[in-house]
Amino acid sequence: MPQSFEQIRNIYCVGRNYALHAKELGNEIPDEPMIFSKPTHSLHPAEGKLLLPGGVGEIHYEIEVVIRIASTYQQGASIEHCIDGIALGIDWTLRDLQTKLKEKRHPWLTAKGFIGSAVVTDFQPFTGIDSFERIEFSLIRNGQIVQAGSPKDMIFSVQQLIDFIGPRLGLGEGDIIFTGTPAGVGAIADGDSLELKLNVKNEGLGQTFGPLLIEMK
Repeated sequence: MPQSFEQIRNIYCVGRNYALHAKELGNEIPDEPMIFSKPTHSLHPAEGKLLLPGGVGEIHYEIEVVIRIASTYQQGASIEHCIDGIALGIDWTLRDLQTKLKEKRHPWLTAKGFIGSAVVTDFQPFTGIDSFERIEFSLIRNGQIVQAGSPKDMIFSVQQLIDFIGPRLGLGEGDIIFTGTPAGVGAIADGDSLELKLNVKNEGLGQTFGPLLIEMK
C-alpha cells in the first residue's frame, strides 16, 4: 500500500453528481449532494493487479476526480485552504448487488465498500479552483476511452460539497472526497487493463496512471 494511503482517514463519495450519469442509470437528479462512504480497507493503488470478486454479477467502473482535505473544516474557509491535493479514482460498484439492496431499501455499503473498491492514483498538488475546473479526465480500458469528463460539469461544485459534508459529517486533514462520475459507466471483465488519464486544459499538464490489471475470481 502506498505510504500516502496511510494518511487517508475518511473516504467520502458523491453519488449522481453528473446529470448524464444520473440519467443513464434512470435516476433523478438530486436536489442536494448524495453522500456515502467507503472504509479505508477499500483503498487500492491505480496500478498493478486488482483482484475483484467473481460470481457477484456485473462490477461497474466509475472514474472520478478525488480531492484531499488539508485541514479541519471551517465555515467560510477558501478552497485553497481546504484542499491540498487532487487525484483520480475508480469507485467500483457491485451493480447487481446494489440494485437488489436498493429494491429492499437496505443500505448498499457492501456493494460500494468492498475490499479494493476505492482505487486512487498518486495525489498531485492542488493549484487553485481555476485549474481544477479545467481538468479533463478519462478512463482507458484496453486502449479505448470508455469514460471522460470534467469537474466543470458537476452538479454540485467542490465548494458546495465541502460546505455540505463539513458541518454534517466532519472534514479533517487526510480525508478524501470522490466527487462523482460522468456518464459512460460499464461492466469490467477479467483480464481487462485500465489506465486513468488526467489533463489540465490550457496548461499543458497531463499524466497517465496505470496500468491496472483486473483479475476476477
